[in-house]
Amino acid sequence: MTKAIKWIVLVLLLSLVTAAGIRFGVTRHREKEYRRALSEAETLYAAGDYAAAQSAYEALGLTDEAADCEAQLALLAQRAQLREAEALLEAGQYEKAKAAFLALGDFEDAAQRARECDYRQALALLEDGQTRGALDLLEALGDYPGAAEKIIECREAQYAKALEATYACRMEEAIALWDELGDYRDGSILRERCLARINAVDEGPDEQFTLSTYYGAHNRTGRVYNCRLGLLYVPDDAGADTGCMIFWPGGYDEVLANNYLAEYADYETLPNAIMLLCYANGYSDPELKIEDCYRTLERAGIEYNVFLHDLVLCGASMGAYTACQGAAEIYRDHGLAARAVLTFDAGNHWEEYSRTMSPEQCDAAAEAGTAYLLLEFGGIGMNKRPIELMVAHGVNVTIVEVAEGGHYSIITDAMRAGMIDWALGRGTPPDNGNYRYIPLDRSSTYPRGQ
Repeated sequence: MTKAIKWIVLVLLLSLVTAAGIRFGVTRHREKEYRRALSEAETLYAAGDYAAAQSAYEALGLTDEAADCEAQLALLAQRAQLREAEALLEAGQYEKAKAAFLALGDFEDAAQRARECDYRQALALLEDGQTRGALDLLEALGDYPGAAEKIIECREAQYAKALEATYACRMEEAIALWDELGDYRDGSILRERCLARINAVDEGPDEQFTLSTYYGAHNRTGRVYNCRLGLLYVPDDAGADTGCMIFWPGGYDEVLANNYLAEYADYETLPNAIMLLCYANGYSDPELKIEDCYRTLERAGIEYNVFLHDLVLCGASMGAYTACQGAAEIYRDHGLAARAVLTFDAGNHWEEYSRTMSPEQCDAAAEAGTAYLLLEFGGIGMNKRPIELMVAHGVNVTIVEVAEGGHYSIITDAMRAGMIDWALGRGTPPDNGNYRYIPLDRSSTYPRGQ
């Protein structure tokens, strides 16, 4: 090899080495820059600056990392939307909050929080007395926790509103409220009674029941009228809180004017109730007598703008038959459930089985929930078949055993002690030492077993 050729080879080798060195340096520089850019991207990601990190990763060609940044940005946006929805909810903007939660789809618990909006709006409506709107929301919530209990609370509130309108004789309003409630509790029965009341008013007064023709004598709290069936007492302040009562006396004489009726009507203070104190005991044709008395009481209620409720039926001696049957008949025919039946010293008359309650009447009285308080001297109870029959059919029966007195005083003492007033909803059960209260059930043996 000549010297010239060797020189040429050397120059070429030096060129190749130089080029390789240059390429190596460039590569190392690029790697250094890449690591620096990657570190910056990772720092941005760790700091939560996902938008900048996404740009950095995209510049480096790292598509997976850039996609992760985009997902994190979407997550941040959803959480911001969630916070906005929660703020709307806390501000009471339930519909806007619900829309905001629903817009989040299945993100975290957004769907359940949307239901929470309806629940909390229902609570707010219920507190504001808007029971219909609250009920609509709650019923749509299905098995949402607490909804079932609030539905009952709503219906009870609606029931109270409907009852208040009914007792205040705002019949059209009451019917609309009963229509909303449907068959809840006794709503359908009360709706029918409201309709019957409207029809009775539209038909005009039946002359024999027109109270304006009666002669009225005033006592301290109301007016006492003489009417065809007996004495009629109407409180001066008769209104939505006024109850009602029918009292059938004892004795066989259909025209017997019982002095204790007049005595009771002449008391200084009488219960807040329209009371019909009958001259006749209803011993014969009791169903006709019961209907006649009810219609008289209803007419009095119409004329004095009172809707009949809190009914108490009283019967002394043989009048006990009519009072006992009256609770079943009035409930069956008119839907008016008596609060209580009080009987006074029916005694051995309980054995006149053809006059006492039938099994069907016992069932009606039990369904009505009427409380039967039988004031008797000792020895009357489950040993009397009609009383045993009532108990067997689920009627709420309590013997009020009277320690001392006579046939007449068992009635007048009960009046003076406030027994009738208590049954009408005023005061407490008399506890004067002369009475012993003995509730009866199917296992009772009174009076054989004390």
